Amino acid sequence: MVPKFIEELRKTRLDKKITLQDISGATRINIRFLEAIEQGNFDILPKPYVKAFIKQYARYVGLDENMVISQFEEHKKQSQPEEYIEPAAAETSKPLIESINTPKIKTMFLSLAVIGGLALFIYLLITVFGTTEEPIVERPFQDVVREIEEHAERTAIAPVDSPTMAEYELRDSISLAVIAIDTVWLTITVDNIVQEEYIFPPGRRREWKAANDFLMTVGNTGGMSITVNDDSIGVLGTAGQVLRNLHITRDGIQR
Repeated sequence: MVPKFIEELRKTRLDKKITLQDISGATRINIRFLEAIEQGNFDILPKPYVKAFIKQYARYVGLDENMVISQFEEHKKQSQPEEYIEPAAAETSKPLIESINTPKIKTMFLSLAVIGGLALFIYLLITVFGTTEEPIVERPFQDVVREIEEHAERTAIAPVDSPTMAEYELRDSISLAVIAIDTVWLTITVDNIVQEEYIFPPGRRREWKAANDFLMTVGNTGGMSITVNDDSIGVLGTAGQVLRNLHITRDGIQR
């Protein structure tokens, strides 16, 4: 069922005779993502940018973007399933407590409690002091697109004969080609030696060679088509799906 605030967004767009192509052209949001918003299908949207996409849509059609985001947050809360508590748990709790009322069992539970406390302390220590990752901050979608494109030009779209790969291509017997249909994120390891990370915009083609195999992790498997030794494999999955540790040899993909 489409949320009420999404129906309001769509009605406003239609009343103003605005097309999805208009919004896509102005915001650079893929039209497939705009269609998903109007269907209330938020799961296929890239999770870090769901709010940014909805904000851009609301702003373009002239609605209060902050009010729309508040309605989206309320919809998310209402959509989360309530935690189910098994009735039998309450009935069996009393016998369980009585059954542990012996010195050996008490000692065992005390030891487990101490170990659990240490584990929790270490986890909190690592969580609070062991990471420098900053929280996701919402920014205009155009800034995100520009950063992706700059990153792609700087690192992802390296020449085929780049120094990091050339020495391996001389003796390689497996070729792997990728054609991006949509924006695709991936890391690839060649012969367990060279690992590179890429962000490919739609329409980008890239080819690698290996002596033995490739190991690849792909974000948005529905956004790219692959070919191994001139044998077209096609699309590996659906839009937004993540596939980790994909092993490719001269015999094809190893499932």
